[in-house]
Amino acid sequence: MGGSIIWPADCEALFNGVRCNFSSPGDLKQKLSDNDWENGNWSNFRRFSPDAQIFTLGAGLALRDAGISFVPELTVGLLTADDFEHESDQTAYFVDYLEGGQTLGRSSLFVHTLPTSAAVDASVTLGLRGPVLYIRDEYDVWNELARTAGDFIANGDAEIMLLSYRSVDTLVCLVVSTGENAELCWPEQAAPDAIFAFARQQPKESR
Repeated sequence: MGGSIIWPADCEALFNGVRCNFSSPGDLKQKLSDNDWENGNWSNFRRFSPDAQIFTLGAGLALRDAGISFVPELTVGLLTADDFEHESDQTAYFVDYLEGGQTLGRSSLFVHTLPTSAAVDASVTLGLRGPVLYIRDEYDVWNELARTAGDFIANGDAEIMLLSYRSVDTLVCLVVSTGENAELCWPEQAAPDAIFAFARQQPKESR
C-alpha cells in the first residue's frame, strides 16, 4: 500500500514521488511537514535517540504514502527488525545514565528516552493501536516479517501492518494489508534497497 526508504542523508517514498535530502532527523521532519504530518503526539520527538527519530519519520512517511493520514481510525500493527539492535544507542544511554543523566531525558520521561524502544516510540507518536513486535531472523527476515504480518491480519489483530527493517545505514518501511489466504513473497535475504525496489514493482492497493 505504501512505503519509505531512508539513507543517511536522503529519503524517498515508495509511490507518491516524495524525495528529499536532509542534514538531521529534525531537518527531515521539517522538510516532510504538511497539514496532516502533525497527527499523533510528536511532543517527545526531540528526546528520542537518533535511531528512534529516523524510525518514527520513516514509519510516518510510509503511512502517509499509503494514504493513511489519521491512524487511530484503523488498527495498524508494527513489525520491526534490524541487524544491530541499537547497541550504540544502548551504550550511550546507560553511560549517560551512570554519569548523572546530563545528556538524555530522565525521571517520568524514562520510557520516551529508552533507546531499545524505537518501535514503541513510533507507535505512540503515530497513534498506532495494533500489535508491536520486534523480530530477529538472520536468514529470512523479510519473509518472516511477511508471515507474521499475515498471521496478525488473518487473526483480526490488525487491519494493516507496517513492516520495517534497518540494515547498517538504510531503513525501509512498508505498509501492507493481506487477506487470510494471501502470501507476500519477498526475495530471500534481500537488502533494504532491493526490497524497496521489489515493492515498487508490485501494483499499489488503495485503502
